[in-house]
Amino acid sequence: MRASTSGRRALATARTYAVDLVLLDVDMPEMNGYEVCSELKADPATREVPVIFVSALDAALDKVAAFAVGGADYITKPFQVAEVMARIEYQLRLARLTKDLARKNEQLGRIAAELEDTNRQLAVANVQLRALSYLDGLTGVANRRRFDEALDEACAAANEFSSPLSLVLIDLDHFKRLNDSQGHQEGDEALRSVAAVLAERTESRGGLAARFGGEEFAWLLPGMTLEEAKAEAETLRAKIRDARIRHISADCGVVTASLGVAASIGTTPITPPAIVAAADAALYRAKSCGRDRVEAELMK
Repeated sequence: MRASTSGRRALATARTYAVDLVLLDVDMPEMNGYEVCSELKADPATREVPVIFVSALDAALDKVAAFAVGGADYITKPFQVAEVMARIEYQLRLARLTKDLARKNEQLGRIAAELEDTNRQLAVANVQLRALSYLDGLTGVANRRRFDEALDEACAAANEFSSPLSLVLIDLDHFKRLNDSQGHQEGDEALRSVAAVLAERTESRGGLAARFGGEEFAWLLPGMTLEEAKAEAETLRAKIRDARIRHISADCGVVTASLGVAASIGTTPITPPAIVAAADAALYRAKSCGRDRVEAELMK
């Protein structure tokens, strides 16, 4: 316990030492108790220290003034020591509980911030995971799942807006021979190389490039007419051949592809199975007619 004989000394003591509670008279030299309490409450270092006024002034206005400047309690003189000790103990206990509550709230705040950060990281990870779940692990283009979803969306949009929709199916010629003669590692590398050519054309011309299955790829071209899609397919066919991907079992010594193109004209409803079947039929004709070529079919 530390005693001060004036208001200014009381302030200096409270700011110098870590005090748990202040007993303050109203009438003091230099500064009265109300002024001292006001300064204590204005200072962040002493703001939470409980102040109990002990004074001979017992008018209601005196007590109201004490509470108005931040006093926690008001004891009038003469007083009973037991009563003062009980009120001091109560204020000390209340201050401890207040500090404990503030500490726990701070901890909860940190936990909430950490949880928010964790949730943010999980959201990013989920987006990345979803993106990865749509990629073919070998070639890096979209996988069959993503293609099926995109085809459903494209057919729905074509039907709603009466717009054309084209689909190109690409099949690598004599791919089994490549695997048998050069091994599956070179076969995988050939698939990656063709996918890179297709991805480059997709980036330039739009649409969705996907691995359809095995050695077959798909190129979905919303809004493109049959003639436009056929021209794009012909350019792609030439670029695959010009990539000079080694194929020792092929007559020309390089990987070639057969392509089937199907397109709706936007005047009749189109379904995913129907446009896939039409593109597959065109692809079959391309392979039957000698391979390394493009065949097309207009859906009506």
